[in-house]
Amino acid sequence: MSCQGASGVGTGNFQEMGPLDVDLQPRNSTWLQKADLIFVDNPVGVGYSYVEDDSLLVTTDWQQAADMTTVIKALVDVVPTLQRSPLYLVAESYGGKYAATLGVSIAKAVSAGQINITLGG
Repeated sequence: MSCQGASGVGTGNFQEMGPLDVDLQPRNSTWLQKADLIFVDNPVGVGYSYVEDDSLLVTTDWQQAADMTTVIKALVDVVPTLQRSPLYLVAESYGGKYAATLGVSIAKAVSAGQINITLGG
């Protein structure tokens, strides 16, 4: 079952492809056997993401891309093994538009030496 406007983290992870199903039982098959999965509700203020100061809510696609680039930079710092695997951005529905601007933002950060990852696609 899928819900419009539902959390991509909850839907994608538990109903579609994460390591546990909606009953928190391990799946026989998961993408985690081949790749790292990172689910993020984006932009801030949707799904499970929030801010305590409403002035931090984004109003443009490029602000969203900058926020997510910051998240990716922080993840690479905390999980350095992410530097060895190509990063593929995947989104559904309206998120596809956000994935495109995020890809450009990450590519610029890589070119500027601000983040050490390989953008796969």
